[in-house]
Amino acid sequence: MKAELKKIPGILAGILIISIGLNFFLLPHSIASAGVGSIGYLLETLLFIDRSIIVWMVNLFMLCLAFLFLEREMFLKTLIGSLMFPIVLSYVPVFSVTRYFAVALIIGSFMFSLGIFVLYQIGASNGGVTVPPLIFDRHFGMDRATGVFLTNLVIILLNLIVFGFQEALISAISIYLIAFFMKKMMQFQNEGALKKNVVKDSSD
Repeated sequence: MKAELKKIPGILAGILIISIGLNFFLLPHSIASAGVGSIGYLLETLLFIDRSIIVWMVNLFMLCLAFLFLEREMFLKTLIGSLMFPIVLSYVPVFSVTRYFAVALIIGSFMFSLGIFVLYQIGASNGGVTVPPLIFDRHFGMDRATGVFLTNLVIILLNLIVFGFQEALISAISIYLIAFFMKKMMQFQNEGALKKNVVKDSSD
């Protein structure tokens, strides 16, 4: 458990980045594109239930999946992230940083993908829909960027039900951008690791 507690600053950083991406860029423009926070926002709009309650409920279900299908260490870090995310999300105000829709869409999607990437680097997640990609990766060898894209397809459907076709299309674009940014980050990471190995081998 001590090892998991040492990861708390990294988990907090990833969750904060995700929360800022959602509350400063995406949600002020009604872009509910990815993550359990967006599911909470959509169901809050549809059912008039406080989104923090929905986030807790979704996270509880995903924690059960994590307990069943992920190793103990990853489950514990996911547990910590799941407990922290609704709290951090509730304290980050919903505030529009830019009035330009396209800018909010791109920056918000990038920050969401960056936050997930930070969490995945330490074998953690903020719970919710970031759990299934970890399961897909472990049991089916699916890369996590693709897993994030597939898992968030449910949000496109919710957008279609709550807001209509245009918002569903915008959600699909944002989800594509999130998967795109994640793949690029993973490529840069792999290229960096490859260069390090080449330099090490040449020095030897």
